[in-house]
Parts: sequence; structure tokens; C-alpha cells
Amino acid sequence: MTVRKAFIKNDKATFVCPNCGEAKAADVSKFKDLKRAIRVKRRCACGYTSSFLLERRQFFRKDVNIPGTFRLGKGTVQHKMAVRDLSRSGVKLEVENGELLRVGDHLFLEFHLDNKQKTLIQKEVIVKSISGKELGTEFTSRDPNNPIDKAYDLAIGFYTFIR
Repeated sequence: MTVRKAFIKNDKATFVCPNCGEAKAADVSKFKDLKRAIRVKRRCACGYTSSFLLERRQFFRKDVNIPGTFRLGKGTVQHKMAVRDLSRSGVKLEVENGELLRVGDHLFLEFHLDNKQKTLIQKEVIVKSISGKELGTEFTSRDPNNPIDKAYDLAIGFYTFIR
């Protein structure tokens, strides 16, 4: 049985039946403080039963394999990287020289989405976690009133929903 994700927002999760497409919101507040992965089974009105993973993240995260480059801080040296997953709030990167980086470092990323338009993304991130060659990062600016941030948000948001 395939596990699908249901995103939690305001103590509710919306479950979409993979069989008939019907969406049903349910209260999941009893799970919000648990620190482990929560899997639930839901039976749709059509009779189909499916398994869901409750996702606490604010935005959907898409697994990708996109090459790009980054610069550390105000530096000019470009380092190779690969974007391993992407959301509207940040990216997971794989880098060759992870030992040179620290949590809290600011990186300037540049990569092209692998969509039809080959959309160029140039964003600053802050390193939130390091595990070997993998970095968990968060975009430093997501101001909806800034036209550049808004354009990137729309491009990344649209891209992550296309499967």
C-alpha cells in the first residue's frame, strides 16, 4: 500500500482518496505534539482504504536532483552542489565540501529548475543542519511584498506541485 502525505494546518489535515479523488478534512490535533512520524489509515466513502503520513511541514517538499552552484557569504568562489529536495521555504543540498560549512552560514544559491522554462533560481539561504555532505537550508527572505521574493515563491510553489 502506497503511503501518501496529508499536511497539517490549523490542527486539521486534508486526506485525498487516491481512488476517487474525494477530499475530506479531519481534526488531527491529538497528534500535533507527538515528536514521531504519524501514519494513519483512512477509509473513504467509496470504500477504498489508504495510508497517510501526517506532515507537519508548512510546505510540500519535492525530491529532485538539480545541479547548481553556491557561494559562501559574500565570497566570490563558486562551489558545486546538487539540490536534493525543494520547497517554498528551503532546500536540501548535497555538497562536496560540507566540512567547510557551519550551521548559521549564509549561502547564495544558483540553479535552474528542470521544468520546461528552465527557471533560474537565485536565492540566499541559511544553513540549518549538516549531516555529512547534506545540508538542510532555509530561504532567508520570503517577503510577499518584495516582487523578486514573490516571483521565486510562485515559481517554486508551482514547480513543487507538478509531479
